[in-house]
Amino acid sequence: TIKTPALNSLAAAGTRFTRACCTTASCSASRSVLLTGLYNHATGHYGHAHGYNHFSTFDSVPTLPVMLAQAGYRTCSIGKYHLAPRSTYHFQAYRNAGVQGNRNAVRMAQNAREWIVEDNSKPFFLYFCTSDPHRGGGPGGFSNYNDDPGHYPGVVPVRYDPAKIVVPPWLPDQPEVKRELAEYYQAISRLDQGLGLLLKTLKETGHWDDTLILFLSDNGPPFPGAKTTLYEPGMNLPLIVRHPGTRRSGGTTDAQVTWADITPTILDFCQVTPRP
Repeated sequence: TIKTPALNSLAAAGTRFTRACCTTASCSASRSVLLTGLYNHATGHYGHAHGYNHFSTFDSVPTLPVMLAQAGYRTCSIGKYHLAPRSTYHFQAYRNAGVQGNRNAVRMAQNAREWIVEDNSKPFFLYFCTSDPHRGGGPGGFSNYNDDPGHYPGVVPVRYDPAKIVVPPWLPDQPEVKRELAEYYQAISRLDQGLGLLLKTLKETGHWDDTLILFLSDNGPPFPGAKTTLYEPGMNLPLIVRHPGTRRSGGTTDAQVTWADITPTILDFCQVTPRP
């Protein structure tokens, strides 16, 4: 019932991990693990960076964007950031004009294209993060403006019939749940359109053949027994990896990985040794 053509094409070109797990099932804390390769007790970033929580990473912690910049990479953040302090997770560029709460993934992909083509003399690291399908403002809690085709310019509205939704076994099979899931999947369709445009950019600019692509989420879906819990729906997350040098594609693996593995893996791929 749910269509994700861009995600499907990326999975067909790469490898899908069925046992990929976050270490912390909440946005900000999980992102600190993703961009350091360290657990939260080692960084001090136990919870949200915003509001009264005000958690942040120790100034002395090396982070992925900084280490790659030191190695000669161009670095750019587009979309949701949700980390602290900014000096520790510093990107050379932030391209967030017109992204509408990080939910217009098409505009985000357009911004990414503009940044990618600016300078082809250096390798790049792009941190591309939509807020979809995070809950947010707007009707239904998923910023679901699909009744207004002009709300997200460039995004083609997608709607799903709640009656056709298959409810996962960890949620009650009720009409209210189906309606909520239909809105959730509509948010994923917005994300998918932006991803498709980003993949097209990589191919048209010649970077499809030299770019490592990782698609993942920071935590599980915002439903009971999922996000903010370490039950399986909260921590067993999507992970698709497309290695430009792979000879085999379209497969799955049950190799168990955690988000603490992401930074070391990227550094290894880029042949970057962290400075002591």
